Amino acid sequence: MSETAEYNDDRMFLLAVYPARLVKDAQENHQTAVFYDQKPEPCLWAVLTIQNTPDYPLVGINHFETEEQAQAYKAGLERWGPLHSLGGRSPTAPMSIEDYKAWKEENRLSDFDPTKVPRLDVDNRIELVTQTKEQFVAGLQQVAAVVQGRPS
Repeated sequence: MSETAEYNDDRMFLLAVYPARLVKDAQENHQTAVFYDQKPEPCLWAVLTIQNTPDYPLVGINHFETEEQAQAYKAGLERWGPLHSLGGRSPTAPMSIEDYKAWKEENRLSDFDPTKVPRLDVDNRIELVTQTKEQFVAGLQQVAAVVQGRPS
């Protein structure tokens, strides 16, 4: 991440929830297909971490069994996100989930919109994400830490 990145607003990252499918290849890499326009059956749910810059690069992905789990993770974590106005640091005392929603609304901050992403300018948008086994395990550990009240 560049120090001179041009952010779309004060948030350095956005979180978004989308349905996904996950497979493991012969080299133990985990490949996730993120579905922006449809919900395949069966599916998992992915919380995407997206850098809040004009091209919206995807920088992280976490997997959940249900949409409710993914939405709860997103709601609990996004208020801890680093802000440009804080020099790239996270708030030391984040707002409540309700206050964070009100702050976003007051400041007219929008959620991630795949229609604004150049790499997704196609019909039936699907994005493939490959993670090594180590990256996948690190994502599981991050989720466990957040669920236990220790966001990293």
